[in-house]
Amino acid sequence: MFRERMSRRNFLSTAGKAALSGGLLVAVGGIVSKPKVWAGGSNEATQAAKKAGGADLWRQYAGTKLIFMSENTPPSSAIKARAKEFFDLTGMEIDIRQDVLSTVQEKVGIDLKGGSDAYHLNYAQDKPMGTLFADYWADMSQFMNDPTLPQDPEGYDLDKWGYRWLDVCGKFYESSKIVALPYDNAVAVMFYRLDLFEKYTKEFEKQFGYPLVYTKDTTWKNMLDFMKFFNTGKYGVEYGYGFQGLEGWAGQLDFQRPLYAHGEWQEWDMPDQFLGTRNPGPSRWGDDQSVMTLGKMQQLYKLAHPESLSWDWSGVNNAFQTGKVAMCVNYGEFAASVEDPKQSVAAGGKVGYGMDPKGEPSWIINGKKAVNATNYGIGGIAINGNLSKDMQRAAWIFTVWATSKPLQMSVLKELGGTPTRMSVLTDPEVVKAMKRPTTMPNALTYPPILEAVKAPHVVPGPKIPKWNEYATIQCIEIGRCMQGRQGPEETAKILKKKLDTMHGV
Repeated sequence: MFRERMSRRNFLSTAGKAALSGGLLVAVGGIVSKPKVWAGGSNEATQAAKKAGGADLWRQYAGTKLIFMSENTPPSSAIKARAKEFFDLTGMEIDIRQDVLSTVQEKVGIDLKGGSDAYHLNYAQDKPMGTLFADYWADMSQFMNDPTLPQDPEGYDLDKWGYRWLDVCGKFYESSKIVALPYDNAVAVMFYRLDLFEKYTKEFEKQFGYPLVYTKDTTWKNMLDFMKFFNTGKYGVEYGYGFQGLEGWAGQLDFQRPLYAHGEWQEWDMPDQFLGTRNPGPSRWGDDQSVMTLGKMQQLYKLAHPESLSWDWSGVNNAFQTGKVAMCVNYGEFAASVEDPKQSVAAGGKVGYGMDPKGEPSWIINGKKAVNATNYGIGGIAINGNLSKDMQRAAWIFTVWATSKPLQMSVLKELGGTPTRMSVLTDPEVVKAMKRPTTMPNALTYPPILEAVKAPHVVPGPKIPKWNEYATIQCIEIGRCMQGRQGPEETAKILKKKLDTMHGV
């Protein structure tokens, strides 16, 4: 069973930003194909939408109550605080219920597979949710461009979101069906103590023969040197690096990065990793590259902070904030707390953000590339396919509103949100905030995110129906290897046997 200790986003509840306020632009679709856009403060925009010719589109299901089952995420927290704005615009109630992802997965699964409609809208995190439930969600393509429904003025094409984010959270096993719109992103980037790198670069160079500098060409082999240097405890931190544990999705993602960095290695050969497949076939585990990389990963884990074997994304974030480690790969959304002086000893311009480490060419034997392996979780909003057609249409209205640029901009400003629309990520105000001083600390991570989240560096998968079983098997066996309880070759063979048996190969 998929296991998760806590939401990677629940740290936001301690950020002192619970009271949300401010304006929200509202996009209103007209009866004609070209939609109108209404701008202004939230109340002004809501009243304008009500009075405009397209207001009836938003209010056609007034009196309806919608329930959205979501992970604890910044957008969900922000929308929950704006429930009255949505009601004023649409006449519909929105009840947002939040929990840790594993609990959301369980509750939504019971509802969908039981043919029920207790939760009208679901948080569609790509692998833990979509791989299991995509067949039970409504196809949103039937609502897109429907002139009898509100539409986002930007549209929903692939290029309106981050690189293939619509595919990652909205398409599963086929390209014709869209079951979710991107709503929330978590992209892995390197967090490192720039102040310590600058302070101790000469000392490092004396010992290792090159400067203590982190760039997009820094390899996992360089990371071994960084760990050896900082692990002495002489240079302001306890250890050089922290991983994200040995179980659940956090572990699977953490293992995936060094594996993919070396020769773009993935567990299965799929026609399109972004869509996934129902029948992955024989696993690649057991080939020479998988054995080689596991051996190198053993060295990396041996030198990492020993407590990191039990950390998840929130645990490693806490370690970085409290000075236990000088470096960690974590998700860009954690910059909001890292940059908060009330929570972090690393605040005040002490942190650098970069692409994830590159593969070490000498560790690659499959003839392919060394890449800056980056992965992510893209959370979408999906509609329960058990609903009546009218309830699906009502849920679509909420989805359009909740994934709009205006809402994503306001959440980014107020909660350190995680926008998915490219119009937000490239907005002049956000681009300016990507450099210090900034009022949007999460934006400091966007330069490496925008550079890394594209081919060949980004790895999305594996998207398979038996994702839960796969993640559990992989974390158990690789965990044993990282703890030194079994060797790389033995681990790779066990993984191949178990995963092939799981798929009837």
